[in-house]
Amino acid sequence: MRQAGLHSTPQRSAARLRLRNICYPSIGIARAYRLTAKGNTPLHEAVQSSRAPAAIGLLLEQGFRLEQRHNEGHMAIQHVALGGTMPAVKMLLGRDLGAIAWRDKYGRGLLALARQTENEVEEWLQTQYGEGGAWDQGVSVAWDSMEKGEEYCIDVQLVEIYDDLANENEEIRLKAAHAFLTKFSRDNNQSSDQLAEAVRRLLRGLCSGRKAARLGFSITLTELLSQRWGKPPVDGDNELSLSELVNVLIKQTETTGKVSGQEERDHQFGRLFGAEAFIKSGVLFQPHASVETWALVLDIIYQIAKRKPWLREECGWILYGTSQTLKDGHHDIHFVQAIIAKLCQIALAKTPEGIAIWLKVQADFPNVQFPNGVWRDENPLYRKEIPRLAKILKEASPATDTDQANGAVSQKGNWTSKIHFVWNVIFAKLLDDDIVNRSRKKSKTVGFGEFWHQAVDENLFASSSSEERKYWGFLLFQQLFSSAPEISLPSLFTDNFKRCLINQLASKDRYLHLAAEKSIKSVFKRVESEPSSSFAALNAFLATSMDGNLSFDQVTKTKILERLIALADHRTCCRLVHDLCSTLRRPNLQAGEDAVAKRQVITDQLVALLRSRQNTENLNEPSSDVRDLVTTLLDVLVAHSYFSVDPAASDLPKTPVPPISRKTQEMLRSRLSACLSHIMNRFPNPEGHIYYAAHQVRLNGANTIMRSDLDLAGPVGESVSNAWLALEYIARSLKDDSGDATILGAFMLLYSLIILQVYNGDVDAVGMLDELHSCYDLLIKGQGKDSQQGSEVLVEILLGFSAKPSQLLRRLTQQVFSAFASEVNSNGLQSMIKARPLNLNNDTAADGCSNDPDVEEVEMKDANGTQASSNDDESTQATSDSEEEEDDPEDEELAAFDAKLAQALKTRPATTDLDVASTTSSSSDMTDSQMETLDAHIAQIFKERKNLTTSSNKNKKTQQKDAKESIVNFKCRILDLLEIFIKQQHKKPVALELLMPLLSVTRTTTSQQVSGKACNLVREFGKICKGKEMPEVDDGEKVLGLLKEVHVEAMREASNAHASACSQASLFLVRLLVAMDRENLSKAVKIYAGTQEALLMDVECRVKMSFFTDWMNWCATARLGR
Repeated sequence: MRQAGLHSTPQRSAARLRLRNICYPSIGIARAYRLTAKGNTPLHEAVQSSRAPAAIGLLLEQGFRLEQRHNEGHMAIQHVALGGTMPAVKMLLGRDLGAIAWRDKYGRGLLALARQTENEVEEWLQTQYGEGGAWDQGVSVAWDSMEKGEEYCIDVQLVEIYDDLANENEEIRLKAAHAFLTKFSRDNNQSSDQLAEAVRRLLRGLCSGRKAARLGFSITLTELLSQRWGKPPVDGDNELSLSELVNVLIKQTETTGKVSGQEERDHQFGRLFGAEAFIKSGVLFQPHASVETWALVLDIIYQIAKRKPWLREECGWILYGTSQTLKDGHHDIHFVQAIIAKLCQIALAKTPEGIAIWLKVQADFPNVQFPNGVWRDENPLYRKEIPRLAKILKEASPATDTDQANGAVSQKGNWTSKIHFVWNVIFAKLLDDDIVNRSRKKSKTVGFGEFWHQAVDENLFASSSSEERKYWGFLLFQQLFSSAPEISLPSLFTDNFKRCLINQLASKDRYLHLAAEKSIKSVFKRVESEPSSSFAALNAFLATSMDGNLSFDQVTKTKILERLIALADHRTCCRLVHDLCSTLRRPNLQAGEDAVAKRQVITDQLVALLRSRQNTENLNEPSSDVRDLVTTLLDVLVAHSYFSVDPAASDLPKTPVPPISRKTQEMLRSRLSACLSHIMNRFPNPEGHIYYAAHQVRLNGANTIMRSDLDLAGPVGESVSNAWLALEYIARSLKDDSGDATILGAFMLLYSLIILQVYNGDVDAVGMLDELHSCYDLLIKGQGKDSQQGSEVLVEILLGFSAKPSQLLRRLTQQVFSAFASEVNSNGLQSMIKARPLNLNNDTAADGCSNDPDVEEVEMKDANGTQASSNDDESTQATSDSEEEEDDPEDEELAAFDAKLAQALKTRPATTDLDVASTTSSSSDMTDSQMETLDAHIAQIFKERKNLTTSSNKNKKTQQKDAKESIVNFKCRILDLLEIFIKQQHKKPVALELLMPLLSVTRTTTSQQVSGKACNLVREFGKICKGKEMPEVDDGEKVLGLLKEVHVEAMREASNAHASACSQASLFLVRLLVAMDRENLSKAVKIYAGTQEALLMDVECRVKMSFFTDWMNWCATARLGR
């Protein structure tokens, strides 16, 4: 049974049960089963040795999938017949007629079986089916053979060839086809009956759905037709004619009676494959072939297309390829004319397949006569035919009622995930026509862009279209963006497509999310190989961003725009910047659109463009293309941020229409600051671009048509003029390479940005400019003679920048401080440490803001154990003054409330003197209606008072929160500057002065951010100072005193982070003492011993145990000089 293909347990159980119920000789069943199950005994030997032929017959019928049946199946059947049991013969024949696979494979064996039992089989077949019945192939052959009295020999080799033709392995199929063609070549002199039988067998095999039968049999049939019927018939040749072969195809693939749906589909496929084999062989187009035979094949294909819509596309594809075959072979035009005539006759012209065939024939055979009344101007792509064409391509019902009345066939009822090949035909023609007719005037044939808009965007991507149709649209976009010419790509990004793309990309839960992602991947794939093609996508997505308040990447939650900009070439980016700048000056406003909002979105896109391009460049070597892009962008932003165009020059092309408002100018200034901040972050020497921006301000100010609101007369103008003189001197020095380029570049940055701050209207910028000029005189013009005082002034300027919430100023401060870090002395560090509101030397920030949670009042013990308050009388007075100032708005609100109440009651306000009161008395009697009106009025006044009080409280909380954030940010910026100093100047003795302030701020602040930065800075200080990087200190007693201060700081109540920082600082100082003189180690041990004694004896000592654990671990590594 295993040999028969029944390997699984359920199959063996079912076969065993059927054998037991049907067949009577149980001993023969068991013996045959044992023999075949072992796999060593051939099936026919097992049958021969079995005593139950009927049981073995059923076993054979159950195992018809056996691969070796063509070798031994016929012999097994013969042994069943030799058993002399007529029931077994009838059983085999009866069951065989109901199984296609069985009779296809064992027709030869059935013939041998019939030869062994002539009379009984003949009588039984006539009784069972009658002489005119529909017999199986093998049974009918056996019947004919018995009537003729001929001997029939089984060709085992041919049986093997037929089986190999259906093999799934292509190599085996091709070898079998070659063997078959060799066997039936003209040199082998096969008889006409054998050849007819071979053709009939091949046609019959096309109807088999087993494995790859249709592929193998169709290839073999095509080659057989080409070899045997490809030449004119010879006299005396008894071969079938072409028309007879076509009739054989019809007969062999015909279904009669009631058959299953699968069997009917198999026969329809077989008929279509057979017709295709006739066409591919070329025999129908030979000179000796008649057009009637070709018409007969056309009828077969067109009838299948009309009756079976699910096969219509395959039928159309065959005829579409036939047109190309006829063109390549230069065959008679009558064959093509027959295709068109049959197409219109059977009403398939207005189907996707009919359109593809029509366009193909029209392009390949201009002389073909097309019937009138089907398409206007005999052109499916006629401009006025597009609505009907779009509906046909959508594969809906007949396009119009007229079409339906004329017998137009219905469209396919089932949906497929593949797009129809007619789309490729149409787009190929339209794209070619666009290239050829680009310079011509408007023609009657629709263009590519117009067709995409009407047939795809308004048809497949319409809001009412189904998800399946939109999926087709995405497939078309993927295909066209990958292959269409670059000039045609902008036509693909239509409104409905972009809307659908954004909706599907926005969420992974959307039905077509993957299809939208594949569309974007197709864009990236082409842009990577052809960067210039990115312009179409970028322009479309940027335009989408301009239509709303959010960018394309923000709406879709992706980085598509950023990545496309990174992949684009310089020419594309320049085109984008030019288009965006033009739109910024003159936005195309629709009804109800705001120019301010639209210009803001455009400016954001320009900044994003710059940011994306910078991210793709090398930090150390930005390309000249990016530098040109930066200068172009700065020109536009500077020109419209600080100046407005004279109304008299409004006719100039670069004049903004409508004029740029003050609100837009403020927005442009903030975006300019963002651009400069990115430049400083990405470019190694950004001072050139910053200076360029400031210089553009100067040039625009000198332009007669530009107007500025800034009055540069008086002291302001004098300060700005002095700054420009200094800048010019610095620029010449940098060009001549005279002087320290780092310091000169830092001054260029400072002057340029402070000038921009002056034009921004910053009230403190003019004072900073004067201070910078004095610093410049000390450090540059004074040749560094008073560099200490100059560095102190510079630190004060940088601290003023740090107090402002600007990323640009923060980066400027860090870069300039990095250039001047070597010039900073002890006084400069003290200015940073004592800077309000940081005040690192004290435990609290003496900024007069007593409500700030980040400012604490902590009482500390000094080294002598006395208590010291962190607030002095000055800060207390400042706090009280601040509170009085905060009360002023409340007094004003209360006075306004009293005035309203007095007006309602017609009395004097509570703050009015009695002598000045109105002489008009309010004691006159009031009516009831007047009293009700007065009550409502008073209720409204108290309600307004309540709302005002609630709003005032909310504003106070917001102000307090903002104040706290400002203080925390300021502290963090100071710590960033200190980090720069420690990294660059950690070998200077003055750097040790930072340890105690850092430990103090770690303990006193309530901000985790500030505390974490200070702790990390102490830890970083200790890591940097190793080996030769130790501070160069000569006074060991000073270091010992600092170590004692650190231990006192460690004794205070604080967090674990503070204890860890103190331990790191202490160990760092111990290593420094040991590096100076190893004898200092004993002094350090005594200090640790004193701290440990304080821990045991003094209840106020709060030092952590980890402080001593770190010390012992260090001692273990430092023992014996290690």
